[in-house]
Amino acid sequence: MKRKYMILFLCFVIAVALTACGSSNNGGNQDKLPILGAGIYSASDNFNSYIGKAITNASKGVFEVNVEDGQNDQSTQNNQVDTMLAKGAKVIALSVVDVTAAPRIIEKAKEAGNVPVIFFNKEITNSYVMQSYDRAYFVGSTGVDYGATIQGQMIVDAWKKHPEFDKNGDGKLQIVNLIGDPGHTAALPRSTFVKKAIKDAGLDYELLAEDTGMWLTANAKDKMDAWISKFGDRIEFIIAANDAMALGALASIQAAGFNTNGKDSKKYIPIIGIDALPEMLSKIQSGEVLGSVLQDAKTQGEVIVKMAKNLVDGKDPMDGLEYQMDKDKAVRIPYKPVTAENLAEAKETYAMN
Repeated sequence: MKRKYMILFLCFVIAVALTACGSSNNGGNQDKLPILGAGIYSASDNFNSYIGKAITNASKGVFEVNVEDGQNDQSTQNNQVDTMLAKGAKVIALSVVDVTAAPRIIEKAKEAGNVPVIFFNKEITNSYVMQSYDRAYFVGSTGVDYGATIQGQMIVDAWKKHPEFDKNGDGKLQIVNLIGDPGHTAALPRSTFVKKAIKDAGLDYELLAEDTGMWLTANAKDKMDAWISKFGDRIEFIIAANDAMALGALASIQAAGFNTNGKDSKKYIPIIGIDALPEMLSKIQSGEVLGSVLQDAKTQGEVIVKMAKNLVDGKDPMDGLEYQMDKDKAVRIPYKPVTAENLAEAKETYAMN
């Protein structure tokens, strides 16, 4: 009998323990953070990667998030979005690979229960697509020129400040221009508006060469290798539509003996990019590169996460945010010029914990 009671007692203890574990697990599920489904179009794009890091950092204690790499392939990203929704993502935040795929992403979100979608970086320029879904939004930098007007003005200011940049003394700026991926909404506007800003300032220029570097350092280096071989010291300014390409151009010209000792170099070609990434800031500090235009990845990531939290909580997406949403349902973070004089501000922007 004692053995029988002992067995019954042990069974009771096990049952109580299992019940307690079950209660603990249920409590844990109740306390579990909501899922933010996030994805960038390609980790090979430096700026996209920094926005991804900013989203991850801003989500700590707010969302469960794993930023997916779309690998510049829309079918891959579509599958990633399917997985996010299947796991119960409450909001989707996406830098879409192909902007024409936005309607399909929206349909997926609708089918999953009208899940909000926050597009970022690559703007969905078709206003009908954005207006077709009341829970679709965009977060990015200032549109239309995408920072290129500031970049152009920086070139004009530098040209006026440094008469030695006019190597042949003809009063005309000889430039080469590295364009971004033609499929990206910012690529053509940046190429157009940087040249417009130079012309509008009354500065004459000669375009020696212009081609796409696809936003990539290696591609830009290859293009610049050919240009520096062909034009050499005739080049008076290198314009790059992003920092990755600017760094590729720098690597190319340094191999040819330019910019090896900052502004004190015997042979020097000023370079200016866009993004003001940390790896670019060190080159600006050393004088190897003239400047860049800050595209605030940290703030963009924080705004995306705050908007997502508001949406999950049933609030207006802009609740508590200092920025405004325009008629295109876009929230735009302003660009800022960055030179050696204001590096501290740019460095603080990228001080991500």
